[in-house]
Amino acid sequence: MMRTVRNVLMWAVVGLAIALVGCNDPKKNTTYNDQASTNLQEWKDSLEKWKNLAEGLKAQNQQDQNTINALRRELDALRNKQSETQLPPGWVGVPGGAMIAIEGTVLFDSGKAELKPGSKKTLAQIAETIKQTYPDREIYIFGHTDSEAIRKSKWRDNYELSCHRSLAVVRFLQGSGTGNYMAACGWGEHRPVTSNHDKASMQANRRVEIFAMTPTGAGAPAAHSTGK
Repeated sequence: MMRTVRNVLMWAVVGLAIALVGCNDPKKNTTYNDQASTNLQEWKDSLEKWKNLAEGLKAQNQQDQNTINALRRELDALRNKQSETQLPPGWVGVPGGAMIAIEGTVLFDSGKAELKPGSKKTLAQIAETIKQTYPDREIYIFGHTDSEAIRKSKWRDNYELSCHRSLAVVRFLQGSGTGNYMAACGWGEHRPVTSNHDKASMQANRRVEIFAMTPTGAGAPAAHSTGK
């Protein structure tokens, strides 16, 4: 009796196992797994293609930007070259514009920042050039001195003297009807064109430089009217 029960139980377990195996069809599972593997590989391939496309577009964009920058540099060089061939008398080309230098003794007496009467003709010509040739430029006036220390004049140092001299030039140009934005700056003795070893070289270093520069940067102001 016990053996019969055992046999029945054994065959029941075997039957259950067969049923379970039958429910888990190997062919169906294999097909499903193969399809999932195929889909996954297709997704991976597609992702790799998009990744390669993005990298290609990024490289192309950088190459295009480099080309644009190179063309801009060539255009700037051509503009500067054209400007140099059309410069007014006394003016020289500089990156982004033009410059004229006036010897300090033409404009000022030693240690003074008041324009000499004879300097006004020279500055009037410069004002006319700015109005005719550089009406849309920004004007920068730089005063320069020699290295001799201030002793007898009222100025604290050469910085102060050079700043007031450049400001005197700005005031004259504005009073002559130029409508440009202007800046008055002083370098003192710190931008010599030659050494200060003798009177001739010191005289060369005493000068005023006038720059007519193309406005640069976002929001750069254009020429305006002074109302005079």
